[in-house]
Amino acid sequence: MDLPHPLSHAYLITGGSGDSRAGLVKRLAAAYLCQGERPPCGRCAPCRKVLAGVHPDVSYTGPAPGKQETGVDQIRALRSDAYIRPNEGRRKVYVIDPADAMNPAAQNALLKVLEEGPAYAAFLLSAGRPGVLLDTVRSRCELLALPPEEPEPDPALAAQASSLAELLLGGGELDCARALVELELSKPKADQLSALLTAVESQVSARLARNPRRGAQVLRALKACRENAVYRPGAGHTLGWLVTQLF
Repeated sequence: MDLPHPLSHAYLITGGSGDSRAGLVKRLAAAYLCQGERPPCGRCAPCRKVLAGVHPDVSYTGPAPGKQETGVDQIRALRSDAYIRPNEGRRKVYVIDPADAMNPAAQNALLKVLEEGPAYAAFLLSAGRPGVLLDTVRSRCELLALPPEEPEPDPALAAQASSLAELLLGGGELDCARALVELELSKPKADQLSALLTAVESQVSARLARNPRRGAQVLRALKACRENAVYRPGAGHTLGWLVTQLF
């Protein structure tokens, strides 16, 4: 992904994988502090320090050891530090990763510095589940969404997706409901269900010519499920909603 120019004061980085988001965060942090002609050059001293993780003007905030959440005291400490001028660079860069680990109190504490922080402060929020962030936090950041990474081919997933696609395209309400209830009872994890429904979407697209009207209806419903996945609804909620959209 090409880096935006000029840089915003705050970015919300989503999509991709944890590693790809972390890579983009490092490039952005280097770009803020780069002294080369085309940031990030990767060759100047600030770039090398950022990429090595030793630049004094780049700090990382996340859950404390043994904790699942980033607490309000951590964000208050970040906020106070933001008003201390940079050590050696032109900017101070605050990386919050994973940003979706901030509890609501921490997110509210971040708002003031996102809105009224000093001009040299920059904020990079990395989140695999951006839907759990407050609207007020999301609206104060520029969104950078990485494309989803292609998973390794899974023959079992492809076969399950093909069977479900056939049923959604040509099955009756009762048969579809039974199949989706069985799927719910198998207790798929959120990522597994998302991967399956994405594969079903591809299978339905490939069969669209056979039943365009029904296929378009199924694709609309599956697309809505995919978009709503950022809010991490349960499998029962997702699959029940899918049935109501189709019948």
